[in-house]
Amino acid sequence: MDTAPNIRAHLDADVHLQSEINHALLAVADGLSAGSDRRLVRILKRTLEASWTEHVSFQEEVVFPIIEARHGQETRDSIDRLRSDHASLSQRHGEVAQALQGMLHGRDADPALLDALLRMTVEQRRSHVHKDAELDKWLPATFTEHETWLCAEWISTRPRPRFPLNLLGATGRPIPRLGGRLH
Repeated sequence: MDTAPNIRAHLDADVHLQSEINHALLAVADGLSAGSDRRLVRILKRTLEASWTEHVSFQEEVVFPIIEARHGQETRDSIDRLRSDHASLSQRHGEVAQALQGMLHGRDADPALLDALLRMTVEQRRSHVHKDAELDKWLPATFTEHETWLCAEWISTRPRPRFPLNLLGATGRPIPRLGGRLH
């Protein structure tokens, strides 16, 4: 049985997760006038920054080293732009997380300002995902043993269970096992 990590599957899953987060951010913005879904706000509060940390880490520790080793200076400007996006989006996600926390605790924010913050964040995230897609032309069809090792090494440093399942235990409540028992 092949246990080598599938780097492309990891990238695809990340793109899908980031897209779902964008949809959720827009749903919260769209629902501000009627009172946003608190469940969705809680989910976003718990996943927005954590998923971004995973995204950045995967790119910095796996994707960028593979691309830089294969293509060198040719990719420098694109990777530098992505790194800049990583930093600015991390800061923006912190602002959004504070706003979401305020919503959960009944602190009223100016709906127009919150709407603008959420929509600007989505646009910035979409722009970043578009730049991420440009990396695809530099990624190989098949990965070397060393490149696969980079991914396996990255995976070995992630919390267990892996994101986003590790968030289930962050509440201090027991995590239900698939068989229905609590451990």
